[in-house]
Amino acid sequence: MAQTTENTAALGEELRNIVDHAAALLDALADDGDARLDSLRRRVSDSIDSARARLDDMQSEANRASERLAAAVERWVRDNPWTAVAIGASVGLVAGALLAGRRRRARRADPRPP
Repeated sequence: MAQTTENTAALGEELRNIVDHAAALLDALADDGDARLDSLRRRVSDSIDSARARLDDMQSEANRASERLAAAVERWVRDNPWTAVAIGASVGLVAGALLAGRRRRARRADPRPP
């Protein structure tokens, strides 16, 4: 869940950077007095404003979704405490076994005597 939220935040930030660069490019072109460019600048500016609004909406929706998911998980854990403890203990045992196995393999690969 946290990784999904982080990925969504990173994607939103990257899209914001793209929109900001487009806005900077648009500002750089603002000095040109060509009428055709003025029309293009207005359309691009409108598109940038629209993209920023959609990004804000996406970010708000992602935040609401993560809050709903966190609340649902919290409710489930409250309703099923022993199941949650068993799942947590199982995950801890598996993680411990994996780490111990890595440590044993690393010691076997090390040619130095103990």
